[in-house]
Amino acid sequence: MTSKITLNKPGSFLLLNGDEAVARGAVEADIKVVAAYPGTPSTEILATLSKAAKHLNFYAEWSVNEIVSAEIAAGAAMTGVRALVSMKHVGLNVASDAVMTLAYTGTEGGLVIVVCDDPALHSSQNEQDTRYFALHSKLPLLDAGNPQEALNMTREAFCISENLGLPVILRLTTRVAHGKAKVQIGAFQKLERDVSFDKNGSRWVMVPANAFRQHYILEEKLVKAKQLSETSIFNQVEDNNSEIGIIGSGVGYYYARSVLDTKKFSWLKLGFIHPFPSELVAEFASKVKQLIVIEELRPYIEECLQRLNINVTGKTLLGLSEIGEYNPDKIREAFAKLDLTEKNPAPTVVISGLQPRPPNLCPGCTHRAFYYALNSTHQHVVCDSSKCIGCGTCEKVCSFNKEQVSNPAKSRIHVTHVNDDDYGMGRVAVTCQMCPNAPCVSSCKSGALSKSVVTGIISVDDNKCTGCGLCVKACLYNAIVFDSDKRKVFVCDTCQGEPVCVKNCPKAALTLVGRSDDKIVAGDIGCYTLGFLPPLNTVQTCLCMGGGISQAAGMIHAGVKGKVFAVLGDSTFFHGGMPGLLNIAYNRANVCVIILDNRIVAMTGHQPTPASGQTAMGDVAKSVSISEIVKSVGIDKIAIVDPYNVKATVEAIRETLTHDEPCVIIAERSCPLLTQRDIPYEITEKCRFCDLCFSRFSCPAITKTDNNNNSDDGGGEKDGGRVKIDSSICNGCGVCASICPHDAISRRKI
Repeated sequence: MTSKITLNKPGSFLLLNGDEAVARGAVEADIKVVAAYPGTPSTEILATLSKAAKHLNFYAEWSVNEIVSAEIAAGAAMTGVRALVSMKHVGLNVASDAVMTLAYTGTEGGLVIVVCDDPALHSSQNEQDTRYFALHSKLPLLDAGNPQEALNMTREAFCISENLGLPVILRLTTRVAHGKAKVQIGAFQKLERDVSFDKNGSRWVMVPANAFRQHYILEEKLVKAKQLSETSIFNQVEDNNSEIGIIGSGVGYYYARSVLDTKKFSWLKLGFIHPFPSELVAEFASKVKQLIVIEELRPYIEECLQRLNINVTGKTLLGLSEIGEYNPDKIREAFAKLDLTEKNPAPTVVISGLQPRPPNLCPGCTHRAFYYALNSTHQHVVCDSSKCIGCGTCEKVCSFNKEQVSNPAKSRIHVTHVNDDDYGMGRVAVTCQMCPNAPCVSSCKSGALSKSVVTGIISVDDNKCTGCGLCVKACLYNAIVFDSDKRKVFVCDTCQGEPVCVKNCPKAALTLVGRSDDKIVAGDIGCYTLGFLPPLNTVQTCLCMGGGISQAAGMIHAGVKGKVFAVLGDSTFFHGGMPGLLNIAYNRANVCVIILDNRIVAMTGHQPTPASGQTAMGDVAKSVSISEIVKSVGIDKIAIVDPYNVKATVEAIRETLTHDEPCVIIAERSCPLLTQRDIPYEITEKCRFCDLCFSRFSCPAITKTDNNNNSDDGGGEKDGGRVKIDSSICNGCGVCASICPHDAISRRKI
């Protein structure tokens, strides 16, 4: 299918978002090389260009990270052709090592660096403002406020770049990148250029002596760049002979125009904002009595005006924050404080009854299955006090199974009275909770009690137990039982993962569950970051691409005992995880690295990775083996698991717990959004309403319905309703069936 940006009808209009408009501007400028790494809100730039690359005869690639993509584009521009690199704002941090020095080397062909900032952090970990990076790197910057500007600025940025011999940064924000508008397209340029590289090492080799000289040249280029900004078509004055002037950039400027009577104010739209057009701004300011600045994020324009000793009404007086993004309502409210317009004429319409919809892993997501397995390495029995009727069945079956007598005093689980805030007086069954800090073990003076590193189970060595009872007193749950006949203690061992009490509870009040608070899991950036949300609660850090591995290593070197886990995806591994893995192999950090390999960059729209066997342009490529990379850096213990096989995954994780060296688990299964859905599953009549699938596994396809049935059959109001599987979204993965303790989930019969 031909991309819409290939339409060759100059003067016609297309419905484009800002990213697509950038792509169109690039092809109009006769781009030859474009590279990027996926990152919302910039992803659609390369995604759009890659579909047009073969048709328009240019090269496009998804690089393994942003600095590589910047280097690809830089190398192309050094040969005299036009190149573009795109990234989100935090990706610019990754690319900055190259970009900072590119300001010194300059370029031959035009080089445009498109950066999409993300006010309000729709899909990011910070709200940095790229305008300050332009100031820091001494590179020109254009700031687009709508898709039409995005196209026009992209096309012009190549001319500016070649005029100055410098890369040019084009900045978009999320609303510009993703907002659609009617955009007028231009003609395709056809540039005839010889592709050659000037081997003048004094220009390109940035040893100190050369770099020192190039810095002077950069400063000369900036003087010329300032002259261009003073007369740029993107810095537009609308003089309405008003006493009040409004300066703005980006989408905030257009919000201001949408809520005010534009004829009552004079306007200055800044699009070429670094170097700052101080003379143009000073002239505009001299014609008004009050100057108001509207800009999202940091007060860049406001600070530039203050350095010019121009009084300005900025964020503080307007009550506008540096945090988050603006919208017309916020801008209207700010102007209303200055009596320049009325407050919002109509209240915001609130629709009642809608359930909150937090982000969630998709039905059939392989990451959910793995996190469930990770939490299941240490399991314990819990009791739902709303279901427990205090019948004592659990005590009887436990004592008979363990001691061959039906005697509650010999049971590892005990029914006790509770006074619960929600349920009042009642009874609940209590057994060992496998506490992470195990106070019973630390209280034992004879060393009779120990906690398994592998399963978390507390064991009692009868040969060492003196019957002192200190562990009984230390237990917060009264779960350690003193056997008055043997003068020893005993404790629940979950029946090796198949507790008879759970199977025989008549009201399904007992459930064997895992826990997330007994291990450290350093996370990373991707869909799998959502593992920090309940009920999984697995991921505990998220700093930067590839950062989890080194964070985990830092914890180990600081003195944390036992295995620390680091989880990241396959694309993140290629992007920034490999150096961290090499480092723990070299410095012997006791970290288990978990690579969730779904063979795609899922979070940003299913772009290919080096393991996918396909390039951005659809060509067949070598499928890079993650396991071979892991071996090559010196990791000896590697396990490859199918996360849908929860039992085998749990065993693989447990094996790492006694391995005091770096190790890796690779969870291999394709993203379910890329595979054909299988026959969905359903809840059968065997369901005991234990709620494990809904409250602990929490697949979006598993829902809970209100139930007004007052019968006490385990499916009425007392347990809050019945669970069911929504066949319209069930992926058919079958993980819920494999973890159901009552075999109550099966594939639908067609």
